[in-house]
Amino acid sequence: MEEKCLQTDTRYGIALHIIMLLFGATGLFLSIRGALRHDAYEFFLPLSTFILYPGIWAVHKIFHWQPSNILNFWIYVFAFLAYSLGGAAQLYTFIPGYDKLVHTLSGVFVSMLALALYLILERKRSLNEHSPATAAVFVFFASMAVAGLFELAEYTVSPIVGRDLQCVQFTGVGDTMQDMLVCMIGTLLFLPFIIRFFQGKYNLLTGGVAAFMLKNHLCAHSEEEVETLARSA
Repeated sequence: MEEKCLQTDTRYGIALHIIMLLFGATGLFLSIRGALRHDAYEFFLPLSTFILYPGIWAVHKIFHWQPSNILNFWIYVFAFLAYSLGGAAQLYTFIPGYDKLVHTLSGVFVSMLALALYLILERKRSLNEHSPATAAVFVFFASMAVAGLFELAEYTVSPIVGRDLQCVQFTGVGDTMQDMLVCMIGTLLFLPFIIRFFQGKYNLLTGGVAAFMLKNHLCAHSEEEVETLARSA
């Protein structure tokens, strides 16, 4: 299972490069469009998305981690949907419900990263020594904490950029509460994957977490797992 997971991660290298190019090209196009329109907001917001490139590189460099192609692929996919299209291209404004779709997906993708964080913090334990219930609770509260912090960030940035990002003028706090609610739904949708993860059953989301842990030797192995790996080597 672990060997198959790493092979899948390698195959995702092409998909990762494609989404990285699409992410960069979209940001550049939107930034140039903003400059031509003499709109500072439309110019700087797409430009700021390029921070993701050195940001991901710096995290891996600082902690001496090997990157997972699958994990990084989903990070760029979400950043593309949320920031490139939603924020910079303003699909949040033009497409009804797009905001709620992205916030739902944020629950899924943040849960994926929260699972990786949980495994890093508990890396001295092998997978079969973990409590899936504990992991699920940790992931749930971590994801909901990020949802709250994101809404606080939006509220803080709104007067700076001069945009009513939370539609406070028209909905009060209704939009914020709905964003956090759909994020919770996305988080809950991810929780069953955690149970399957600890059973050694990975999918396109948890497979990225598994590949990252394996490539960086951040997950201990029980004696039984060591014997299994030795026999398959």
